[in-house]
Amino acid sequence: MDLQTMTSKPQSLSMWLRRDLALPQEHGGWVFLLSPLVIGLATADRSPSMASVVLLITALAAFLFRHPLTLVIKSLSGRRSRADLFGAIFWACGYGILGLVGLGFLIAQGFKELLWLALPALPVLAVYLFLVSRRAERHQPILDFAVALVLALGAPAAYWVTEGAYSATGWTLWGLCSLHALTSIAHAFMRLEQRRWQSIPSLSTQIRIALPTLGFNFLAVSTTGFLSAISLLPSWLPLAYALQLFESARGFWKPAIGQKPTQIGLRQLIVSGLFTLLFIGLWHT
Repeated sequence: MDLQTMTSKPQSLSMWLRRDLALPQEHGGWVFLLSPLVIGLATADRSPSMASVVLLITALAAFLFRHPLTLVIKSLSGRRSRADLFGAIFWACGYGILGLVGLGFLIAQGFKELLWLALPALPVLAVYLFLVSRRAERHQPILDFAVALVLALGAPAAYWVTEGAYSATGWTLWGLCSLHALTSIAHAFMRLEQRRWQSIPSLSTQIRIALPTLGFNFLAVSTTGFLSAISLLPSWLPLAYALQLFESARGFWKPAIGQKPTQIGLRQLIVSGLFTLLFIGLWHT
């Protein structure tokens, strides 16, 4: 074995272990994963168990699986170097195996409902990868919302596993997390549209751009307010949704002209984090 052969193996291994192959570079999706999971865990009456920890690891593996799989499609379609292909396959296989082992453990523990929760992710992932192959995955609000709906299923999953049994409350949590995801995504797209403006446009243009966002926020506050009024939800829970309404109203009043996407994303990340904490606190009032 010559020196070149001996040194090529560590170099190949180091390339496979690169951070950009293992972890997604965008940060916005993390809140859509973690917020429902935390809400599901924190609203349950029982304390988290070992099964709850396994669920968190399984959900994390499933979430991370998308990134290297995306890199595989990009490498095969010429959007990235073929040198990244085998490293991306390595991480995709690792996350996939970890997720399947975790799901198998949970099903063996009696949580067969989780298998049905995992199924909606398959068509959404297939559509996303098809768009990646066509270089058309960006600026797709419907796809982003579909992904958020799938990730919101972490709320009922975490609630059921922590409670140790199926409960209809899990579906209520899924609907409530999905409602916030709708307002959050609409707000982000409004701000990203505003940042392209060279100057503040006419009032009619500003209203046209902000109307869907404000409409979704009013829908969220009014829906949760009605359900609270008839005692189907905790009395003060609509205040958590009022936070996003206030943020979107502020965004309408002060357009994000010239702001970087990272600034917009970081601020929305903070708002969604506060929403999660408010939701948990108000749920128990």
